[in-house]
Amino acid sequence: MKLSRTVAYALQATMQLAVSDSDTPVPCSQIAAKGEMPERFLLQVLRSLVNHGVLRSTRGVDGGYMLIRTPDEISLLDVIEAIEGPLDSKLPLPAAPEDHTQVNLQQALKDVTATARTQLESIKIAHLIQAPALETAEEESSLAEVAMTPAHTESIGAGAPHATSRAHHA
Repeated sequence: MKLSRTVAYALQATMQLAVSDSDTPVPCSQIAAKGEMPERFLLQVLRSLVNHGVLRSTRGVDGGYMLIRTPDEISLLDVIEAIEGPLDSKLPLPAAPEDHTQVNLQQALKDVTATARTQLESIKIAHLIQAPALETAEEESSLAEVAMTPAHTESIGAGAPHATSRAHHA
């Protein structure tokens, strides 16, 4: 799936706001600087997110942007559709009812779009801002410990002389 730069900025800004978990609005300049995004362009992106109910904007000296909903209530689909409009599977050319290939193609694209919508709706911003699970790091650590246990290192060392002694006899 290819996402536009506009959608990428929208996702990045939404995740920044979710991570900040601030009770006060975050200025566009701060979001732009942290994400290395052009501020003038980001203002347009943030405006779309406000218009589609993802963000709230506050004017004034202490103004800025905040999430309207919690990160576990905002999906990838919400952000993508706020920028690009509804995901659609219609072909630019109408299918004649007697042209079964075009009808089949349109049905296949409709099915793919429905699946994509379901998957994008299931992925919440809260999932995207979580730190990697500790289980993976713990598993790697315990595997390293097993590799360094005396029994394991002895069996590794015991196999090495046999390999060299065979090489000398050959």
